Order: sequence, then C-alpha cells, then structure tokens
Amino acid sequence: MKSRSEKFESFQKSVLDHLTKVNDKLDKLCALAISNQLLQECVSPDGSSRSAEECGEVVVESYMAGMCMSEELESHTKDFQYHKSEFFLGDEDDVDTEEDGDDCADNSGYTPPRLPVNAF
Repeated sequence: MKSRSEKFESFQKSVLDHLTKVNDKLDKLCALAISNQLLQECVSPDGSSRSAEECGEVVVESYMAGMCMSEELESHTKDFQYHKSEFFLGDEDDVDTEEDGDDCADNSGYTPPRLPVNAF
C-alpha cells in the first residue's frame, strides 16, 4: 500500500505530465497562429509583396498591440472590481444568507435593493 507522500508524488507527476502535454499543444497552436499571420502579412493591402523584415515588423507590432489591449483590459477589470467593492454593501450572497427573522415577521422573500455606500 502506498503512503501519502508516494500518492502525492504520483499525483504531482501525473499533473506535471498533463501540463507538459498541454504546453506542447499550446506551443503548436501559437506556432500555427504566427505562421498564419505571417502568410497573411506577406502581401500588403495594395497587393504588393512585402519583405521578410516588413512582415516581421507587422507581426511584432500586432503582438505588442495585443499585449497593450490585454493589459488595458486587466486594468479596467481591476478598477471595476475596486469600484464594485468600494461602493456597494457586501455581495448579493451576503444579503441572501442574512436571515435574522428579528427585523420583520413577514418572510415574503423580499430583499431590499443594494444601495451604494457613502464614500465621503
């Protein structure tokens, strides 16, 4: 019978093997996506062929623009989470779990609307 440490090591090995396979597949997908973009960028919009250097520049600019958009989306998401936590009282889950029964004898299922917190 295997001990806990042996079971855990076996689990770690299986997870590592799975992640290695997934990373190999992701590498192939990335290579295919870049190859596809390079093929598309070999011809400019006016129909003339581009040099390898020009294609590379277009791909790099495209990648950098994508990274900037990703960072901007992450920044906006963090701002939204901050504003949500700053201006609202708790989560909706908190409202549902607070059933004291002392506040009102009528248990009609009414939940009061969420009100913004006065931050001033």
